[in-house]
Amino acid sequence: MKTRLISALLACMMLASLTACANEEPGKTPDESTVQTTENVTTEETTEETTEPAAELALNEDLLSDIGLTYPQLVEKRGEKIDAVGREGVHFYFQNGYGAYAWGYADLDYGRELADGESFPIPRDENNQFIPEKIPSPKQDISCWNISQIDAKDLFLNGSFPFNISNIENIKGVEDCSYADEGLFYNYYSYCSGFSYNGLRIIIDHNDKEQLEADARITVYKPFGNN
Repeated sequence: MKTRLISALLACMMLASLTACANEEPGKTPDESTVQTTENVTTEETTEETTEPAAELALNEDLLSDIGLTYPQLVEKRGEKIDAVGREGVHFYFQNGYGAYAWGYADLDYGRELADGESFPIPRDENNQFIPEKIPSPKQDISCWNISQIDAKDLFLNGSFPFNISNIENIKGVEDCSYADEGLFYNYYSYCSGFSYNGLRIIIDHNDKEQLEADARITVYKPFGNN
């Protein structure tokens, strides 16, 4: 009886062992844990280029403010005289000036009253040329009314040269524009354009009919009768 019971128990144990082996798949690893990879999200910083609007074409008010100053005021502002030439009056050049500053012969201080009909005693050399260092200064109460030989780059600010000459009319305060007239003023340039601004007349001598170059020459003057 004991022998049969032991045999039965052994048989049950063997059956249970075989069943367990059948349920186990070869090569299968126990529950694999799923590794969740966190994707690295690179946040690209979008750098917005702050593009400032291009500055609008403008006129050099510092230059224009020289019109109407007296000789002593200009010496204080622009430095000492470095040259003087004659051309329908006397044109003075200053150390830090923008061009040739003009006064008439009658505006000069000769140190005395001139007699009626007397020629203006302008110091000249043997070739009848002005002696710049001896040219009398203008009278202290006579203001400059004309500046010539100004480079366009010194008058027009924020301009990328060359630019279309018609852009000038977009400057606030500019009026009475005229473009590319031929045969005016001197023969060094092919064209002459002009406009008015704050009681001043501005003349441009240039060679390109439509484009304004940096070295075009400017004359600024206050028309007679304008206060």
